[in-house]
Amino acid sequence: MPIPLLSPADQSHWGLFRQPFADSPAVNVPSRPDEFLFASAEHSQARIWLETILRNKVGIAKLNICPGVGATTWARQWMATHGLADLPLDVMGTEATTFDHDVCQQWLSIARSNRSLGIHTLCIVDGTPDQATIQWYKQSLKLDPRCSPMTLLLMGQETFSGVSHTMSVSTDSLARCLAAALSHAGQLRPRVTEDAVKLIAEWANEDYRQLAFWTHVVLAWGARERCQQIDERAIHRLDQQRQAWTSETAAQRSSAAA
Repeated sequence: MPIPLLSPADQSHWGLFRQPFADSPAVNVPSRPDEFLFASAEHSQARIWLETILRNKVGIAKLNICPGVGATTWARQWMATHGLADLPLDVMGTEATTFDHDVCQQWLSIARSNRSLGIHTLCIVDGTPDQATIQWYKQSLKLDPRCSPMTLLLMGQETFSGVSHTMSVSTDSLARCLAAALSHAGQLRPRVTEDAVKLIAEWANEDYRQLAFWTHVVLAWGARERCQQIDERAIHRLDQQRQAWTSETAAQRSSAAA
């Protein structure tokens, strides 16, 4: 199904979850002050959990995540902060592929300097890091058991024995996210009904990137079909066309393979 380019006005909602066909910014790229970021209930729960971890000066903790739950955006929000109301923070982050002994040692050195100034250090690692580096860091914590100079937050899917929290995203949260994005875009909100928003959120299957993809498809399809309003009936009509197109494509592939 060909997808025409959207007008600049129709693309303005990408301020929330960006183009679905482009890579998300890395975790160590701080969010910009003008970015429109939606804080879901699940994101808020994870924030409260991490605030508790930071105030208790926990040395290492794990955030269990799956792709598409918005964890990178959540981490980038932390990268842009200077601390909590009662706890100044220095926040650093990197991808697991670049996290090694040297980086960890450098972070620890910075954290110890920060501690003398009353600043706690939060270091975020996105992905599955080298376990030898993690073990070295855990050993270093034993040298200073009174109060860890920094909190190392691991984000990924691997198993972890220690303090942890699981971040997921519900269909209801995705629907609220999309409604907020359409309202933020202004002229789009009256064109998409609440029932249509809920159906798009269901198609997203608890994945923000899928939400962005299907929103793009629905808006492009609505523009092509010249829909005055995208409602539940319009979504069902698109779904029928999508299923027919999928069946036709599968048949063509079968014929080509025969």
